[in-house]
Amino acid sequence: MDLTTTYLGLKLKNPIIVGSSTFTGTIEGIINCAKAGAGAVVLKSLFEEQILSDIKKEQSAMELYAMDPDYDVYVKTFMRGNEIGIYEKLIREAKKAVDIPIIASINCTDKGEWTQFAKEMQEAGADAIELNIAISPFDKDVLSQQIENEVVAIFNEVKKSVSIPVAVKIGNHFTNIENMAFRLAEAGAAGLVLFNRFYNTTIDIEKMKVVPGSAISVPEENSEALRWISLLSARKIPCSLSATTGVFSSEDVVRQLLGGATTVQLCSTLYKNGINHIEDIISGVKGWMDKHNMSCINDFRGRCNAPEDIKVFERLQYLRRNNDLN
Repeated sequence: MDLTTTYLGLKLKNPIIVGSSTFTGTIEGIINCAKAGAGAVVLKSLFEEQILSDIKKEQSAMELYAMDPDYDVYVKTFMRGNEIGIYEKLIREAKKAVDIPIIASINCTDKGEWTQFAKEMQEAGADAIELNIAISPFDKDVLSQQIENEVVAIFNEVKKSVSIPVAVKIGNHFTNIENMAFRLAEAGAAGLVLFNRFYNTTIDIEKMKVVPGSAISVPEENSEALRWISLLSARKIPCSLSATTGVFSSEDVVRQLLGGATTVQLCSTLYKNGINHIEDIISGVKGWMDKHNMSCINDFRGRCNAPEDIKVFERLQYLRRNNDLN
């Protein structure tokens, strides 16, 4: 049973990736992911704010010590203790400890000088970078086109500083997701991760207070990624597609692959069921493949993606749903 796949140009032993999470924030966690059978891991994200904080500290150190003859030694010592240095160390240790691809992750909202630090991750040994671009517009005067242009600009700034593959994780709030996806793919994105899950708030009606919503997704949330992966796969988008959010079981994984996904990313299900649930999911996928006489992933990937006339198909589903409810 051949579960191998190619994601971002990287050979994976199977399409199961552990997404950015506490599971991938330590060397022990990464080793556990590999032992459980993961095909790759996305490291816990380094946030843009963390990088900018380090830059500010470094600039301050430069002003204070630029005239000191031991300046170079000081800066190297300083850099060992910062967030970027810690992240680079995690990448280096992970590359030595496991034999699966290590994908660095940056969570960002803007472009700027921080983008140059993607090169540091490449030099530390990362096999690829996942850009989690999480722009949440709060200004009524910002046009949707401006937001879309900013997403592409952030990608371009990072891409030109590295030679390793760069994937982009986007949210599902764009007016035209297909247009946004193709813009990124045509700009050189090696893959798209669908979708970034924005944490929502709710209201405690007894305390009459705004409180955080659930940080854990539920299986019902995987339909959005399935829909768009199916549509983009049918359009033959020139990049890898990775499904995330609401993927809990082997059945969910098979659905995403049938829709055209290259890989799936697990997170919430591992918080709920433990890291060894990866083994159960892989076993379930193999069982389904055996039942349906599939010898490899490519035998069925994309078999159920969207039909050629997507507009008519989607309209028919809408009408059919209304008829079922009536």
